[in-house]
Amino acid sequence: MNNIIIDTGFWFALFNKEDQHHKQAVEIVEYLELGNILIPFPTLYETINTKFSKMKEWFSEFEKILNKENVKLINDEEYKNDALNLSLEYSLRKDRPLSLVDNIIRLMLDDDHIKIDYLISFNIKDFVDICQNKRIEILNS
Repeated sequence: MNNIIIDTGFWFALFNKEDQHHKQAVEIVEYLELGNILIPFPTLYETINTKFSKMKEWFSEFEKILNKENVKLINDEEYKNDALNLSLEYSLRKDRPLSLVDNIIRLMLDDDHIKIDYLISFNIKDFVDICQNKRIEILNS
């Protein structure tokens, strides 16, 4: 069975009809039934923010997804320190900073102990290099 890791932006796009990527997210949602859904725990911190938690309909639908048998939450404990160091390095020494959560996802994508076949993200430029290297397909439309 395929493993699909999901970036935060997908969840916002799926539930918020005003999001610029909403139509794409609705088209992609069918893929959630075709494999194991891997949700990095830090993306939950970003997704379930104050605005999201006040939207009962969004929260109810998200809870249904989270409770599916094919959904697995990925603990970030082993990635946190390295991701923080990368975030600091990128922010201070690189042309393009990456968020802490993006760096955690990048480390998960690069981890040979986690089988990942697909990434769902609308921030292709944040992940394209590592996905090409690891032969992970990015689903975004």
